[in-house]
Amino acid sequence: MVTYAPPVAMRARGRPPKGDPDSISDAAIFEASLQAFAERGFEGTSMREVARDLGISHNLIPQRLGSKEDVWYAAVNHGFGALLNELLQEINEASPELDKVARLRASVVRFVQANAARPALVRIINQEAVSPGPRLDYLFDNFIEPVRQFGETILRDLKALGAVRTESVALLYFFMTHGAGGAFALPALTERFGATVDPVEAVDVLFDGLTVRPTDA
Repeated sequence: MVTYAPPVAMRARGRPPKGDPDSISDAAIFEASLQAFAERGFEGTSMREVARDLGISHNLIPQRLGSKEDVWYAAVNHGFGALLNELLQEINEASPELDKVARLRASVVRFVQANAARPALVRIINQEAVSPGPRLDYLFDNFIEPVRQFGETILRDLKALGAVRTESVALLYFFMTHGAGGAFALPALTERFGATVDPVEAVDVLFDGLTVRPTDA
């Protein structure tokens, strides 16, 4: 995990003076970089443009943080690391009084809320998830896999109890992030989950949740 510089003390409004290495924190650079990578992808992002948006010298980022690739990994650690820690803490602190279905539901709600608060992170996954590559591998191995493991355990147990309709972690993930079509729009990420998502099952789960049950009437 990257160690981040604390925010600087109070300074005058406006852009920091160019070339002043103490005028902006690493965290601010990471946040701006995450937004740029989310909007333009890795190849389309220029560190010079990020520096210009922040009002700092274009030399500051490479001098302090290294290459664009170095910045991508550091920014991802900054953004996704905080998100993962938050989700895992939520899972670990879930009330023991909740049954497994309620615990799963609470975890899904927290996952969706956390991603809604940080939309750049999902968009970065989208940028990398179309084609396989080392950046997708890094995202999956370090930030998606821990959540996948939790989901796999609890879904398998609930399916065995007859409490849920599917034990597909991939299907649950794509419903949480992209809907029924997500698995097919992001094939490289689907492959990393190691399971094929059945379109019929996806539609069944969608309609089973959408349609009114007799007990709801």
